[in-house]
Amino acid sequence: MPLEALNASVAQGEVPVDSTLAWYEGCPDWIPLSQVPGIILPVTPQPPPLPAATPPTDADVRNEPVPRAQLHAVIPYKNPLALVAYYLGIFSLIPVLGAVLSLPALVLGVLGLRRFRRHPEAKGSVHAWVGIVAGSLSALIHAVLLIRSLI
Repeated sequence: MPLEALNASVAQGEVPVDSTLAWYEGCPDWIPLSQVPGIILPVTPQPPPLPAATPPTDADVRNEPVPRAQLHAVIPYKNPLALVAYYLGIFSLIPVLGAVLSLPALVLGVLGLRRFRRHPEAKGSVHAWVGIVAGSLSALIHAVLLIRSLI
């Protein structure tokens, strides 16, 4: 096949360049068509460039359940004592389990509140107070129930 006709077939997509072997006079063996001198390889279209990342707009922030900027203000990541006191205080309200959790909730709540007073940027005062109040309430209820069961 003449080179011009072969190039026309390649350009029209009739001959696959990658999977076709070719031989020409003076070539020692069959080689991929893409390595034959004079073959014009088809140009593969380049994918369009990815759009640049855009910062979130005011509408994006309004549609978030809790805006990212406020999430760190809600959860006191820098005051783990207050955070643990909060969860222990809440779980201490569960009957029987609360007898075990109420004292640690109370102690960690006090420690978390002390940390907040020394480092206000750590946040967590409300979490610490929830741990203190819920832990105290649970300890009082469980103590009363224990005394009543002994009488």
